[in-house]
Amino acid sequence: MKLMQKHYFNTNQARIFTALILTGILSIASGLTLVNGATAASANSSLETSNEVLKDNIKPNSLPRPVAKAVLRDLARRQGILTKELKIIDYNQQTWRNGCLELPQGDELCTQALVPGWRIVVSNGKQNWVYHTNQTGSAVRLNEKANENTLAPVQIPVSELPPPLDRDVVFRQISSGGITGRTYETVLLKDGRLIRVRIGDANDSERTVHRVSVQQVQQFQRFLERSKFSKFQNLSYPAPSGAADYITFTLTSLEGTVQYNDISLNNLPKNLQAAVKAWNQIAARAQ
Repeated sequence: MKLMQKHYFNTNQARIFTALILTGILSIASGLTLVNGATAASANSSLETSNEVLKDNIKPNSLPRPVAKAVLRDLARRQGILTKELKIIDYNQQTWRNGCLELPQGDELCTQALVPGWRIVVSNGKQNWVYHTNQTGSAVRLNEKANENTLAPVQIPVSELPPPLDRDVVFRQISSGGITGRTYETVLLKDGRLIRVRIGDANDSERTVHRVSVQQVQQFQRFLERSKFSKFQNLSYPAPSGAADYITFTLTSLEGTVQYNDISLNNLPKNLQAAVKAWNQIAARAQ
């Protein structure tokens, strides 16, 4: 009897011992599974983050987020407003001629090394500000002088947009206002004809027809593309409050319409000023 009891206890102890070992193995395996799962999740998260960064960086000439954030934070601090009230409306890459980003402060000494970076225009819908930065946004400077001469555009209401261009027309100017209050339309056709009429002239007595070469027409179209005229699509640069007797010009290309007035011409973005100048050289032939 004692022998059977001894055998029973030995067998029972062996089973308990085996169960404990199996439990330990399962626990370790479960822990490894959790660790591997967490590691995989972490790796996937890192991969997704990396892919997101890479996705942002493959866009040609795209403004890096750290640069945009640095500019918005600086302007928000200066103006005492929230960054969400500000919007970057234009930017382009620049190589500044010195370490002060071409904006020295007082008697500041600037290194003469070339500094690649960005020129950025920020708006709150009423006013624009121009910034110079380096490539990373660790150096940002507000161009106070440029801000004095910058207009903030507004969207032209859809109801006020002129009709699209006719099939053979590549560019159109409508001018209205001034002392006489008359409205004129000048169109440039693909074949080089330049036609000017006065709107409301029942006898069509003021119609003029001139001609430029087809090559000049094509050069003008290429210039509009280079000056990125299309990015001003459906924007209006209004006259200062209280201004009177000014002439409003509405320019329409195949890409869209932009509006400005004669007293604010010098305050337009440089690219738009260049496009207006190129058009005026052609339109002068029709007057």
